[in-house]
Amino acid sequence: MVNLDLKKTLTSERTKTGKKAFKTAFANYTSNRSQALKKIDEKALKEQLKKIKEYSISNLDDLKKKAIANLKEQKIQVFIAKDAKEACDIALKHIPKKETLVKSKSNTVEEIGLLEKFKGRNEVIETDCGDFILQLCSDQASHPVTPALHIPIEKIAKEIKEKYKDKVENNPEKIVEWINKFLRKKILNANIGLTGANVISSDGAIFILENEGNISLVSRIPKKHIIVTGIDKIVPTYQDAMTICQACAVWGTGATLPTYINVISSPSKTADVQKELVYGAQGTKEVILILVDNGRSEIIKQGFGELLHCINCGSCLYFCPIYRQVFDKYGFHYIGGRGIGMTLFQEGVKKAFDSGLYFCTTCKLCKENCPLEIDIPELVRKLRKMSIKKGHETPVNEKMMENIRAMGNPFGEEVKDGKIPKELFCC
Repeated sequence: MVNLDLKKTLTSERTKTGKKAFKTAFANYTSNRSQALKKIDEKALKEQLKKIKEYSISNLDDLKKKAIANLKEQKIQVFIAKDAKEACDIALKHIPKKETLVKSKSNTVEEIGLLEKFKGRNEVIETDCGDFILQLCSDQASHPVTPALHIPIEKIAKEIKEKYKDKVENNPEKIVEWINKFLRKKILNANIGLTGANVISSDGAIFILENEGNISLVSRIPKKHIIVTGIDKIVPTYQDAMTICQACAVWGTGATLPTYINVISSPSKTADVQKELVYGAQGTKEVILILVDNGRSEIIKQGFGELLHCINCGSCLYFCPIYRQVFDKYGFHYIGGRGIGMTLFQEGVKKAFDSGLYFCTTCKLCKENCPLEIDIPELVRKLRKMSIKKGHETPVNEKMMENIRAMGNPFGEEVKDGKIPKELFCC
C-alpha cells in the first residue's frame, strides 16, 4: 500500500508542478541564505543556539512553571493541554459558534487538528499569503515556511477569477496586492485572532515572527487573541528568544532578521487616566495562551529531546533528497525526518511507518544544513528500532535481514569479484 501511494505521489501533477516551482525557490533561498550568513558570525550563533535549546529542553518543567507564573501575572490567560483533544476543547471554549476567525500560520494549530473542529461551526480566514493561497486552491502545505511553494502563479490567478470574479495578472506583485486588499477587510471586521508563537521567554514574553505584517494586525485589531503553541518553544530569557528569532530569519528565509518581531507580554493597556491601569486600550482586550504538550514530555522522557531543539526554520527540507521528490508526503503534521519523529510520539508507530519512517536515506544533509545540527539520521535509526519491535518493517528490509542471517550478506547469494548480485540492497 505504501509503495502504491508513493508511486501515485511521484507521478501526480501536483508533484510535477511542485518540482518546477521548487527549483526557483531553492535557488532564491540558497542565494539569500548565503548572503545573510556573510553578515553574521555563523559559528558563534550556532553555538549559542545549541546552548539555549539544550538547556531549555533539559529544564523544561521549571521554565514552564516560571513562564506561566509571569504571563498570568501580566493578565495573559494560560492553559496547559496534555494532548490535541484537550487543546481543541480549550480553544473552542473561548471561541463562540458562528464567530469569524482571522488566523496566521501555525504548525501547532495544524498539529492538533483544530481547523477540522471549525467546519460548519466557524468561518476561518487564513491571513498568511501562502496559507491563503492554499485555502483558495483547496490544497495543503508543502513546506512549513513557504507553504504554497508548489502552486503555479497561473493557478492562483485562475482560482481568484473563478471564486471572486476578479481578473488578476499572472504576476506575483499583482496577486499579493489583490490578496492584501481582500484580507484587510476581513481582519478589520473580525473579533477573534488565532496565531501560533515562535518562542516564549520564561520571564514573560511571547514572540511571533513575520514578514508580511498580517500577524501584527491579527494580534491587535480583534478583541480576543488566542495563541496555540508547543511547550518546547519556552526558553529562559528575552535575550535567548531574540537569538532564536534571528536564527529563524537566517535559516528560514535567508534574511538577517525578520521584518517584524511581535513581542506580547499582556493585553493592550493604558494608565493615562490618573495612572489607573486599564486593560483593553487600542489593541486586543484578551490574550489566551494554550501551551500544548501532546507527546513532547514523552519525547524527552524516551531520550529523543533533540527532536525538540528544532526551531521550524525548514532549512533541512531544501536539501533533503526525499522531500525534493514527494514534498509533504514525507511526514504527517510536520514534514521531513524530524516530522516522522514527532508523528511517532503523537500519532503512534503505525502512523510514523505509513508517513515515511523508512524513506530517510541517512545522507545527513539535513544535519549539515540545520542551525542546531540536529542528528535526524541517527534519531531515525533509533525510531526504526522502535518500529521493528512493534512489528512494523518494510518487506524489503525483512528480506535483506533474512539474507544476512542465511548468507552473511544482504544480497542472498555468494558474492564474487566482478559479478553484480541479482538484487541490490542499501544497508
